[in-house]
Amino acid sequence: MGQRISNDLRARIPVLFYEHGIKVSHICELLNLKKSFIYKVLDEEKKYGVPYNPYARKTGRPRTLSIPNTKYIYNTLTRHRTMYLSEIQEQLLEHCHVNVSLTTVFSTLKRLYFSHKSVSAKALERNQLDRSTYMNKMADLVLSPDQLMFTDEASRNRRTQQRQFGQAIKGKRCRVR
Repeated sequence: MGQRISNDLRARIPVLFYEHGIKVSHICELLNLKKSFIYKVLDEEKKYGVPYNPYARKTGRPRTLSIPNTKYIYNTLTRHRTMYLSEIQEQLLEHCHVNVSLTTVFSTLKRLYFSHKSVSAKALERNQLDRSTYMNKMADLVLSPDQLMFTDEASRNRRTQQRQFGQAIKGKRCRVR
């Protein structure tokens, strides 16, 4: 099977041929494409008005999960970021009546740009308004932040029931409250 040529590159061929008057053989050298492909694109431009066949069938196997099912996965993961793949699979079976493999769930997550990440916990008690008020009070009381000293007596237990890994969209942190 040959390589797929982007529609942007296909769109350049009629421009080079009709507007700039470049010969097909020279376009082949410039874009490193075959002559037959150039003629095919020019023919499709004449027939359909675009440099590709908009009515061509999509090749490949149809997806197992429909668009509503993938939306369900997306919405479920935005609410519960630390779900295992098997739990997502069970939710799909229970709520959408779709039985799929773990591989299908994994590939769907990749297609939705989710990635497996470490979870960073965010305190439930954290209140942005209270935090801002406190910072303003401290700014009035203290001339320099170097004068402040803090001690913390809280301990940390690594054996908590919180899950260590979750799913989040690529480029964003996986935060759980």
